[in-house]
Amino acid sequence: MGLNSSVYGGWILMTYHAQGSQLEKLNQFQDELLGLFSGMFSFAKMASYLVDDQAKPMCYKSVKIQPTMHREYLEHFYKTDPLHPTNFRFSEAKVVKMSDLVPAHNRESHTYFKDFIRPWKINDIIELFFHVDGKLVAGAAMFVGNNQNTMGADDVMKLHHMHRYIEFSLNQSMSTPESMSYQAFCDQYSLTEKERLVAQFALQGMPNKAIANELCCSLPTVKTHLQHIFAKMEINSKVELTSLVYRNNCEV
Repeated sequence: MGLNSSVYGGWILMTYHAQGSQLEKLNQFQDELLGLFSGMFSFAKMASYLVDDQAKPMCYKSVKIQPTMHREYLEHFYKTDPLHPTNFRFSEAKVVKMSDLVPAHNRESHTYFKDFIRPWKINDIIELFFHVDGKLVAGAAMFVGNNQNTMGADDVMKLHHMHRYIEFSLNQSMSTPESMSYQAFCDQYSLTEKERLVAQFALQGMPNKAIANELCCSLPTVKTHLQHIFAKMEINSKVELTSLVYRNNCEV
């Protein structure tokens, strides 16, 4: 897999010019991450995602991943995925290869390999996990196709070096006054991580159905989160939520 080091400039710009809320920065992080790896490697497919406070993935963004493949994963195969982020919630692992977790002689009997990976003509997957202040916040999956060479030791080492720089940049970007201001606002009302995301989406004017799609959950679940948010803040509507944020000079 060829490497092109000329793409770093865009990532540096993201670090110093990221604006807006924490969620907006994480969404921009996903876009920049996929753009960076698209320019530096020739992976068959790529995906990035954020994780909630239980390390469950959400807010997927992808490159060359068919909707059917994504749907199969969400409906069935995530349960048998050795690289699922919930398996690494308390781990310090940064870059993990599927082939290191499931050796070749075990793949014939491994459900994830024989029923999902192989039919989609994937040879290996490299997962990257990103932390902010020691907490897992995002991940990315890089898919190596059957017609591609397996990543050698040199390329894997480059991924480790890139990961260290990217994670450092992400921490610098997330530690701005805007994001801390929003976190402080949420801390006042003891909002959970998922409630903070739902509130941010609501403040951006997204309808409940769109919020449910972003968080990969049901519409009733979103409504329940909003009810909990309203109860904690002693308000009754999204309009009152917006007003409360404005009165607290909280920039979202």
